[in-house]
Amino acid sequence: MKYVKTDLLNKIISENPEKLVMDSEQNYYSQIDSLCRAISLKRETHPIVLISGPSGSGKTSTANEISKVLRNSYSCESSVISLDNYFRSNDSPNMPKDKKGNIDLESPFCTDLDLLQSNILSMKNGEEFMMPIFDFKKQSRSGYVPFRREENSIVIMEGIHALNPLVTGENNFATCVYISVRTRLKTSENRVLHPRLIRLMRRLCRDSLFRGRDLQAIFSYFESVSEGEEKYILPFKYRADFQIDTFMSYEVPVYKSFLYTKLIEVQQIFSGNICYKNIVDFLSLLLPVSEKNVPESSLIREFIG
Repeated sequence: MKYVKTDLLNKIISENPEKLVMDSEQNYYSQIDSLCRAISLKRETHPIVLISGPSGSGKTSTANEISKVLRNSYSCESSVISLDNYFRSNDSPNMPKDKKGNIDLESPFCTDLDLLQSNILSMKNGEEFMMPIFDFKKQSRSGYVPFRREENSIVIMEGIHALNPLVTGENNFATCVYISVRTRLKTSENRVLHPRLIRLMRRLCRDSLFRGRDLQAIFSYFESVSEGEEKYILPFKYRADFQIDTFMSYEVPVYKSFLYTKLIEVQQIFSGNICYKNIVDFLSLLLPVSEKNVPESSLIREFIG
């Protein structure tokens, strides 16, 4: 397990924050490049790439970056497809329920399994099919669009259940990738910030800035998301051929300017919340890094805009 010490991080921020950002981005892109090299070498036998990871791991940005690097560096065309398009409408029969009686949106059984597996086989064979489109505002399928994988091209499919054989099937023609935040921040007193809380910070930024959600709702929703992660995502991590750590050493210092004041203002609401306490404690320890230092193409832009 990799750790980054907070006191060392503050030292680098005070001396050269631009280099910290550059080195972090380079580490991420070197992982992407290694993966893309392997994908390009197996394009004829493994035309599908399945990308899984928990909420806030950066699946969408990473999938799009893989597609870009495949094209620019390896002359390999690709298409990115979100498994979210295969969600069943909320009024579909036999939708799974959670312990509170609500639809369990984290369950793989919210997915149209038969249609998805049929479409994946068509992708592999280069056959045209009608791909569904999901309307999240209406929480229902809105229509279909024709799709066919071109010869020697790659289809990149990303979603939380991408590595679950119940969802994407047992096959030998896909490259499986698991992405998440894997590095931990660590204080001089050996207190550790779990990667899950870094992912929560990502969601706190994104959902409060762009999705109109208040902090309390985001914390509450993340609890159910984390339960789903333990039940439906982590058990299939072993299927990954490659793993990518999307942690950026500078990201928590960047989130400080977006979150710290807001979190302090609502501290009475979260007086007994250990996740809140850990996040605030680590934000208070770290020097800030200006968002102006974040490249426009960075994965972190998915969360801060």
